[in-house]
Amino acid sequence: MKKLRELPYELADKLELPEDVLLGSAKLTVTGGRSAVIENHRGVLEYTAERIVVGKVCLDGTGLRLKAMNKNELLVGGRIRNIEWG
Repeated sequence: MKKLRELPYELADKLELPEDVLLGSAKLTVTGGRSAVIENHRGVLEYTAERIVVGKVCLDGTGLRLKAMNKNELLVGGRIRNIEWG
C-alpha cells in the first residue's frame, strides 16, 4: 500500500505538472555560484553575510545579500559556496 504522503507527488507526475506548482514547494535556481533565486519561499529565517536560511534552504558563502524579495520570490547575491536542503 502506498503511503499517503507520496500521493501528491504521484498526482503531479500523472498530471504532468511540476511539483513546485502543485505542492507549493520551494524551487531553487543557482547561476554560476553568484546568485540564487528561490521561488515559493516561506520567509527568511536567518540572514547574515555568510549564511541565509529561507524555509528549508540554507545558503552558505561570503558577501551574501538579499538583492530583491517579494511574497513569491527572492534573489540572493554574493559568493555561494554551499547549499543545504533540509
